[in-house]
Formats: sequence, structure tokens, C-alpha cells
Amino acid sequence: MIKRFLNKMGIISKNRKMQGGDKKPPVNPQVKKFLENNEIGFIIAKMRQATYQGSEFEMFYKVIQKLQNELPTKGK
Repeated sequence: MIKRFLNKMGIISKNRKMQGGDKKPPVNPQVKKFLENNEIGFIIAKMRQATYQGSEFEMFYKVIQKLQNELPTKGK
């Protein structure tokens, strides 16, 4: 009965059937990273050479932590 009502209202058409939820697009396993590992290492090395004061150091620490989390762990 509900399908017939939805059909009359134009919510369900012959080409499109009602489904429980939205489907997500398939994930591409070969997604290119924004930065390569050697580029991340270069940025980390250069940032460590600079001097930071006050709130600059807080931002430095946040950025360094995010960059280091992107690098794969070598000891494991």
C-alpha cells in the first residue's frame, strides 16, 4: 500500500526504486597522497631548524604532530 502511494506521488519511479539508504561511491585504492614521505620528512626537518615564540610554538607542535602521523612507522 505504501509503495502504491509513493508511486502515485512520484517518489518512486519505474527507473528508480526506493532503497534504505544512500550508497557511498567506491573507494579508489590508488588515491594519490598530497605529499610523499620524503617531502613530509623535508618539511619536518626545515620546521625543526626554525625558532618559534609564544603561540607560534603551539602551531608548530600541532603541525609537526600531524605530519609525523602521516609518515609510516619504521620500527614495526
